[in-house]
Amino acid sequence: MPAASRRTAIVGLGLMGGSMALGLRDTREVRGYDVDLSTREAARGRGIATADSLAALFPADVVIVATPLEAVVPTLDDLAPLAGSAVVVEVGSLKRDVAAYAGRAPSGARIVGLHPMAGTTESGFGTADPAIFRDRPFLVVATARSDDDALAETEAIARELGGRPVRCSAEEHDRAVAMLSGVPLVAALALARAGEDVAHLAGPGFAGATRLAATPPDLARAILRGDRDNVKAALARFRRALDEVERSF
Repeated sequence: MPAASRRTAIVGLGLMGGSMALGLRDTREVRGYDVDLSTREAARGRGIATADSLAALFPADVVIVATPLEAVVPTLDDLAPLAGSAVVVEVGSLKRDVAAYAGRAPSGARIVGLHPMAGTTESGFGTADPAIFRDRPFLVVATARSDDDALAETEAIARELGGRPVRCSAEEHDRAVAMLSGVPLVAALALARAGEDVAHLAGPGFAGATRLAATPPDLARAILRGDRDNVKAALARFRRALDEVERSF
């Protein structure tokens, strides 16, 4: 079945899910759902068809789960009796819990992890923009409930959004994200705190270095606490590198 005829449901229409809905609507039959009525209305205002419940999203060939991180596994569980043979692609920023869930998921489930290495410090459908995905790596994570067709479908989604699919395990993913996202987030928070008394004098260098400090607190906590051990190990590497740089001048 060509991608243009793929019925693709998106659960969660914030920055990530909204951007995916806008980016996929020219190649797929897209329908979205969000628990927030005003978000559904905003999506309809930008031409995205919406459903008023999870069940109303079906039938679908693909379901993309783009909820907040803490809601990903509960949403996968809610979808289990509804999805049938649909490919379920979750796009959360951590994969350990998803991999664990897949190990106990119903045998008919087809679950793949996908993490677009893209985003902003903003949130909500009003900030959605498919341009954030262009030329970005999309980390594709197989689970115990992935098959070759599901993985191929997930990689097709990445390419349709302008991204570059890269396969890795859940362990590799979370370890890499600790360094690529966790450490920059911690560094930005620390730098913003250390320089708060002179921030009013700052130019673009300081503003750029502290940009991630504006990450919504709930998201920051979910990323750092959900990957705590990997983030701590990555921070230890960063401290050693910081010490080496300091000794060099």
